[in-house]
Amino acid sequence: MNKLLCAVALGTALFSMPSFADIGITAYAGQTYSQKLHTSKGQEHELADDTHFAVSVDHHIDGAKYGIYYSFFESELENSPTHKVDSELLLFQSAVKRPITDNLYTYVGAQLGVNRITTNFVDDDTFFATGLFAGLDYQLGAGFSVGTEVRWVATIVKNTSAVSCDNDPETVDTCSWHFDNDSLSQFQASANITYRF
Repeated sequence: MNKLLCAVALGTALFSMPSFADIGITAYAGQTYSQKLHTSKGQEHELADDTHFAVSVDHHIDGAKYGIYYSFFESELENSPTHKVDSELLLFQSAVKRPITDNLYTYVGAQLGVNRITTNFVDDDTFFATGLFAGLDYQLGAGFSVGTEVRWVATIVKNTSAVSCDNDPETVDTCSWHFDNDSLSQFQASANITYRF
């Protein structure tokens, strides 16, 4: 988590340099919905849907924006609440914006980065993540705007080592948290507030 926070701080510092004229800092809160995962042994795991919080720092230019998005989501396995699973997203994002009215804008974009998954039963791991997002932004004035957003994140959860296996010497590779070329799809629905300066 410290590495991700350092990267966010570095991104904030870079985007705050005087050469940039229009920086936006956005705070998000909403709900994350996750699909089922299938292990290499045919087991199914589903993460319980829960609240997420996020922040992004973006450089706004005419008709577009680009920046860094960081999100944190705490959950557990739906069929075993004692097994905690946390997800931290750190993504580079870019979007195009189009006006609907004088104060209302829509945007659509793509993202690329990593998803760090932390559990209380196996070692932490970092996976490649990508996806799409879209939203509405209503400008209130004085640099503030509010909006809503939907975001799809696809995380490639391929493990190359045996983890969380039983201790029975008679069994081979009966792991309960071992994935082979599976992807975790997560959908985030958020409300957000932005301050641009």
